[in-house]
Amino acid sequence: MNRKMLPAVAAFLVLLTVFGATPFTYALTTSVTFGPNLVVTTIPQDDQVRETGIIILGLFNFLTPNVPNGNPVLSPLPPTCTYDVSKVTFDPIHNPSGVALCGPQDLLSQHKILVTYNGKTLTWREGDTVQVPVINCNVIEKDKVNVVPDPKTGKGKQFSQENLMTKLEDTSDKWVCKVRWKSPAPGVLESVGVLDVYYVGPFDVNWVADYILTVEASVAIGRTVIFGSDIQDICVLGVPFPWIMVDIPKPELFTKSNTDLKTMQDFADTIQKQHFVFVTALGPFTSCTDLALVERQQAGLVLDKAQDPLAPA
Repeated sequence: MNRKMLPAVAAFLVLLTVFGATPFTYALTTSVTFGPNLVVTTIPQDDQVRETGIIILGLFNFLTPNVPNGNPVLSPLPPTCTYDVSKVTFDPIHNPSGVALCGPQDLLSQHKILVTYNGKTLTWREGDTVQVPVINCNVIEKDKVNVVPDPKTGKGKQFSQENLMTKLEDTSDKWVCKVRWKSPAPGVLESVGVLDVYYVGPFDVNWVADYILTVEASVAIGRTVIFGSDIQDICVLGVPFPWIMVDIPKPELFTKSNTDLKTMQDFADTIQKQHFVFVTALGPFTSCTDLALVERQQAGLVLDKAQDPLAPA
């Protein structure tokens, strides 16, 4: 054999050995990604059966009796409420659009959270700024709207079956997220814990809806900032269905003297000094969207009208 051909033949034999040990389809379809990988995992805790967060605004109708077995009479549902008795004007017959006295509420949605970098949790000391996950929340309201043609432009639906459309609205200014990290040692934090999501908006039926919660984490590694995100559900209701709840007094607020209720304001103050646990807030409803639509209707709201922005003029 020509000695000049030996290197080429040797290289060819090496290639045959490599591809002989590796399926050809595997060599073509398998790819490996190198680089930083930040993963965010969240798990809602309010309703672990449906895997969703729950917020209760307390829009109870105390003036209409409940039907047996604790199922509420949802008609009419107060459109808004307050704990200031002097501002209460709601009457189910004479003033159904008035302000009602707020009932038991739950304005906190709790979620477990885990942030991993290349498969491992991060640890840092309090006061550090590098390799510390920064959490940012966005909350988007989902509403069903009636798709109707615009009387001026004629723009309406994309197709004839588009009778309803989902409208999205960023409501992040009505929410506050606070992360509670694990502390494995004094002064040390680890990227696993609980995300407390607080509703800070008005007690108004306009905010009863199904919501999208996006949780984004960013971490500075050297000069590089890497990102990861996750998505969850939060259901905001005026009242639970049915009205089944357990009240847990807050010891530092609920004293023996608080139980002497002489006025409606005493009653309102007492409600605020307790934590309420609601049993199956969605009841027989299979989705938050369905119950939210019913509650909005029973409070006098009608479906909003809108045009599909992608519909032809």
